[in-house]
Amino acid sequence: MARNRLSTKLLAGAIGLVVISALAVASWATYHYSQSLRQSFRDQCFLLGHSLAADATDLILTHDVVALQKMVQHQKVIHPDLAYLFVQKDGKVLAHSFDGGFPVHLLHVHDLERQQSISAQEVVSETGDRFLDLAVPIFEGRAGFLRLGFSEKAYETRIKRLWIQIGAITAVIVLMAVVAISLMMRKLLEPLRRLTHAANRASRGELTVRVQEQGDAEIFALARSFNQMMERLQESTQRLEKQAQDLAAAQQQTSAFCEIVQNIGALHSLQDIGAFLISRFRDMLHFEKAALLLFDDSRETVIVLQEKSLKTIGDLEVLEWFSLFLESVKIPGHRPALHPPPPEALLRTLWDENVSCAFVPVYAEGPSPFGIFLVHCHGRCQCPREALELIGAMIHEASRVLQRAVSHEMEILSMQRLVNPRASFCGMVGRDPAMQNVFRLIENVAASEATVLIQGESGTGKELVAQAIHQLSPRNAYPFVVINCAAYPPTLIESELFGHEKGAFTGADRFRQGRFEQAEGGTVFLDEVGDIPASVQVKLLRVLQTHQFERVGSEKTLTANVRVVAATNRNLLEEVKQGRFREDLFYRLNVIPVVLPPLRNRPMDIPLLADHFLQKFRRLHNKEAGDFHRDVLRLFLEHSWPGNVRELENTVEHAVLMSKNDMIYVWDLPATFRARMPSPEAENLATMEEREKQAIVEALKTAQGNKKKAAQKLGISRSALYNKMKKHGLMP
Repeated sequence: MARNRLSTKLLAGAIGLVVISALAVASWATYHYSQSLRQSFRDQCFLLGHSLAADATDLILTHDVVALQKMVQHQKVIHPDLAYLFVQKDGKVLAHSFDGGFPVHLLHVHDLERQQSISAQEVVSETGDRFLDLAVPIFEGRAGFLRLGFSEKAYETRIKRLWIQIGAITAVIVLMAVVAISLMMRKLLEPLRRLTHAANRASRGELTVRVQEQGDAEIFALARSFNQMMERLQESTQRLEKQAQDLAAAQQQTSAFCEIVQNIGALHSLQDIGAFLISRFRDMLHFEKAALLLFDDSRETVIVLQEKSLKTIGDLEVLEWFSLFLESVKIPGHRPALHPPPPEALLRTLWDENVSCAFVPVYAEGPSPFGIFLVHCHGRCQCPREALELIGAMIHEASRVLQRAVSHEMEILSMQRLVNPRASFCGMVGRDPAMQNVFRLIENVAASEATVLIQGESGTGKELVAQAIHQLSPRNAYPFVVINCAAYPPTLIESELFGHEKGAFTGADRFRQGRFEQAEGGTVFLDEVGDIPASVQVKLLRVLQTHQFERVGSEKTLTANVRVVAATNRNLLEEVKQGRFREDLFYRLNVIPVVLPPLRNRPMDIPLLADHFLQKFRRLHNKEAGDFHRDVLRLFLEHSWPGNVRELENTVEHAVLMSKNDMIYVWDLPATFRARMPSPEAENLATMEEREKQAIVEALKTAQGNKKKAAQKLGISRSALYNKMKKHGLMP
């Protein structure tokens, strides 16, 4: 509150002191001045009394009462302060100035029998007026006494005027003193006010508050002491906050260490262990991307563990790089980039460019690490070495669990390859052993630069195989260019492959890049390579041998940094024997042969492929088509499929578009397909009425007797369903 402030108390005290001092001085001066005035008034009254007594002596002695009365009247007139006067002798009044009669009680104011000198008494009238009554002896009292009454109004008026003047002067002095004291107090207390305000802010936690170091020496010293105290307090607070953060971080790290040690043994799969470790390490290092790279027991496979994925790599180049990298790391640390640089396949798994990284080697019992924990860093790596060392200790505690999980994972992968072959591989579907061999062959040759020749009938998926080889190769970040050699006339195939200069031939009105240039760094897929004319076969052979070619109409030799994958539905060896295909080109193309079996030779894949295409076209056409009826699957298995997988795909798409039920029936298949079906007589099939009745019974059974759902399944209205049920005697 304001009244509790030091400035308010000091100001009130100073003002009170000034007021009291002024009042004391004024009272003292007024008192003494009034006493002086009173004494002067009495002296004047005494002097006048003696003078009038002397004048009255002769008149009394001569017994001239008339003259004495005139003198009394005259003296009252000429002296305004003289209220009354009379002459008293022997208890009688000889003359007086009273108009309305003499007041007898005045005779007893003085004891005249014992009085020999002038005496004075204060008297008060009935109206409250104060008078100074003098008794002056005439001729030493033998001639009587002269009584004079002097009014004190004039004296009192002068005293009141004096008090008013002194009060006004005192008020002015007090006001001036208050203003002066206020200004002085403000000047003196302003530094203290600023210091108090700063102290209040500091008490609310604002440790950066400071005051100006100015003013008198004492104030300057006080401000400097306050600022120094706040600086030390801020430093101490920051130090305590840093210690608290360090303690919290240490507690968090210790908790994470204990949690990892306790929980990692309860995880079963290598993927779960990797995800658990990476998620816990993220809380310590705050990274965005990291991976665990581990060798298997035989060091023939690198396992790349990320938070949501697990990948195994058996490429020889990757194995060599990982071995060299593990030899170069002994303790946790940082690197501006991975050195030696990783192969592109592994680099795409972890990073899309050379970036700085932090790493923690994974040791078991041997002197060399069998894995490493890599952290992707943005810019310069800021991972604390203490945190990396703590992660190293955690990983070391978990190393045996990791080794057992790696061995278990490799055993599972090995058994899966033997017992449960992949049904899908890079967009291709098939569990047939022939297709599984193709999948493994693609995996083995994808990472190399060898030329691949894919052979198989039309529609067997030769382009899908070429795309899979490209996707799994180190060139997958570069273009995949398809050239259908059968689609171009012999006069244009060379220009399509190698490009041409402007004006190279009729119609060449502008420069054009060839497909080999467009595929720079990537893969060229030569579809139907058996249809290339002999004149172009020579130039293609040169590209395969030297990787060099010239555009049509140009003499400049260009280099083709591409990988060639070719495909044909012809028997190229027979074409070589007939002289229609160069033998040396055939052997250049046939470095890695991949033979795709026709669909009729892998019947176990037909239902799998049919279901794959069914799911695909359901999503594509937003249809609610159900599964295949058993008759449809039977027809699929009996069909020879001359168009192979492409024919099956088109058939399923037609059936999905034509289906109006929750199941695909025979009548949803293409007409040409149904035309090749055996006749009902040959198969002893039921009549249409019997089939209709059977379909209604099956629909009602599936819908659990709900006729509305049964009608929807059959693709007819409810009234039509009732009519057909009456027709076949199915109504209750």
